[in-house]
Amino acid sequence: MQSLLEKVWADLTLGDGFGETIEEGERWLARQGLDPSDARYLSRQGFERLLTYRRLVRANLREALELCMPRVVARLGTTFDEYFARFLRDRGPRTHYLRDVTAEFLEFCVPLWATDPRVPAYVIELADHEALQVTIGSLPALPKDHVPPELDLETGVEFIDACRIVHYEHAVHELPDAESDPSHPRRESTWLLVYRSREHQVRYLKLTALAAAILLRLMELKESLKQAVVVACAERRTPLGEDVLTGTATLLADLADRGVLLGKSAYRVGEIGA
Repeated sequence: MQSLLEKVWADLTLGDGFGETIEEGERWLARQGLDPSDARYLSRQGFERLLTYRRLVRANLREALELCMPRVVARLGTTFDEYFARFLRDRGPRTHYLRDVTAEFLEFCVPLWATDPRVPAYVIELADHEALQVTIGSLPALPKDHVPPELDLETGVEFIDACRIVHYEHAVHELPDAESDPSHPRRESTWLLVYRSREHQVRYLKLTALAAAILLRLMELKESLKQAVVVACAERRTPLGEDVLTGTATLLADLADRGVLLGKSAYRVGEIGA
């Protein structure tokens, strides 16, 4: 009986077909496998409460998505409504936290949006961009009094948790903040460092492809500074000259000033796990 009630409760809040009248609610409850007399009693004694609860749950979930991706919701309009209902019906949120609903929604929708001609390609990138802003904004920033130690070519570089490197095919970071502005972004290969500043603001730094390659190797592969620069240059077919070395040093100094760089790794590359 408990499993049946849990299913009914989930279908009530997330599924379709509950209706807006007592008779529709009664038929819906009967279809869930409840005894007709129980269905009739529930629909006639508590229909308004059930309907209010359904509306409240769905409104809270939708509000969480609108707060996280306001420009995406505005651009998709009724198409968003369709996918929101589909998400609730076919998958539903599995998290206990509203802050995680957006990630689950995008996990479900992005593969479908990629084949839907009503959804422009840049909207998928904008959704990731808006969602990432919330994620980065929830992570701790570097203390204002932190002074990073001098770097070493033979060691790796440590960064704060509240930073990510992303790549878009459109300059979605240039779009106006206003939800009412329907502008489309320029199509341009764009690398961005997204981070939380010492002042607890989410900031964006546009990177060259080479700079992004170096930072990705430092952040994700945990390579030494020397190895990251050498391999990134080889991959990008860029000569390793004085301009690259100077540019890398300038970039890392800038990241330290922005509160993104913690300093050199505690271990020399190759010593971890030894």
